[in-house]
Amino acid sequence: MSNQEKMVFFIFMSLTFPQLLYCPVTRISERAKYQKKKVRTPYTFHPRYGWKNPKTPISPAPPLTGKQMGTIETLGIPPLGYTTEGNVKVFHLVAQPIEQWVTDGIPVHKKLAPAMRKMFGMNSMKVTKKIRAWGYNGTSPGPTIELTQGDTVRIVLKNELPEPTTIHWHGIELPYAQDGAEGTPLTNPGETGIYEFTMHQSGTFLYHSGFNIAKQDLFGLGGMFIVHPKKYEDKVDKHFAILLQEWALPPGNMYPNLTANTFNWFTFNGRVAPSIPVMNVQQGQRVRIHIGNLSMNNHPIHIHGYSWSVVGTEGGPIQKSAQWKGATVDVAPGTTRTVEFVAWNPGLWRFHCHKLHHVMNAHTEVPLGIMAHGGMFTFFNVIAKNPQAPWRYPGTLKPDRPNLDAYGYKAKTVQKKAVVDAKK
Repeated sequence: MSNQEKMVFFIFMSLTFPQLLYCPVTRISERAKYQKKKVRTPYTFHPRYGWKNPKTPISPAPPLTGKQMGTIETLGIPPLGYTTEGNVKVFHLVAQPIEQWVTDGIPVHKKLAPAMRKMFGMNSMKVTKKIRAWGYNGTSPGPTIELTQGDTVRIVLKNELPEPTTIHWHGIELPYAQDGAEGTPLTNPGETGIYEFTMHQSGTFLYHSGFNIAKQDLFGLGGMFIVHPKKYEDKVDKHFAILLQEWALPPGNMYPNLTANTFNWFTFNGRVAPSIPVMNVQQGQRVRIHIGNLSMNNHPIHIHGYSWSVVGTEGGPIQKSAQWKGATVDVAPGTTRTVEFVAWNPGLWRFHCHKLHHVMNAHTEVPLGIMAHGGMFTFFNVIAKNPQAPWRYPGTLKPDRPNLDAYGYKAKTVQKKAVVDAKK
């Protein structure tokens, strides 16, 4: 090849593949020039430690973990109490590596276990599963933060993870610097971060990591954040909170696959049946169930024996004229749904996701026999006031409160019109 042909070939290749002009020598010299500047990254990162830095001790849960100072029952997750400094409620969260049973194969409600086995074949559940994940205060999801509209809250975050983190307060209207995203300083490993804001809204919200979220959220960092209105229109007797999560867990492996796009374990509050606690209520109580979704898929959550009203989203309460009835509510990723109803119908009612694989998870034996419930599945147990009483439909029941009808809604009162004497 002549010099002229070489020149033509070089020009052709340069125009067609300009990246070839940046040869390895050039890149190495640029890298060396960059290293001489000793640019300091704004955060500390330990890429060698995927789950846990062995040099970092894991703290026990904060002292007020397990202290119920509100009214919400988060199935399987201990409540979190708070201290006060002036008019500020102070909560403590520790982001840390955790080991958690997704299921140990034993029904958590032993008194109901015989009924479960008799009705649904749950005695065939033989699978146990423990995961290594990330959570707050020793669990995934973390404890529910419970407040009242108008409260000022301070959350103290201690980071025991091998990489930086923040907390994003999902759905909450607050100052930019407190959002846990770009405007919030990172909390490095071993450091403590503080968030403080006033709750001007009420409703069911979420909290989760605001840094490296594709990894940290799928690793389990998240929880519910529920704010009561200053006054409920109708008194609510029982509150339950459920966070929907998904995990890609290879067989025989405790670590979630964080790069997978398919999931095989679907959980209520980090647990699957039969290890999900049962919701127990008394007949006639008004119930709210707060459901949040930090997974990658939508979940149609269904109850047997009842229809409910959808009374709230992550945007806050829904006006009564815009609420809708149903027995299934679809909860999309990043959303919350709050449902309300009166527990008039006694019985042990199923409560589950209606995507059937999400009820069974990935531990079905082949060839198929009686498939055991092992996913997003639990029970809503309504204890009858009088077990011997005949079953009646709500329209024939006398309400417990005189201003409510049998469905638990405000009764329509007919005002007697005064008779006006037309005679002069």
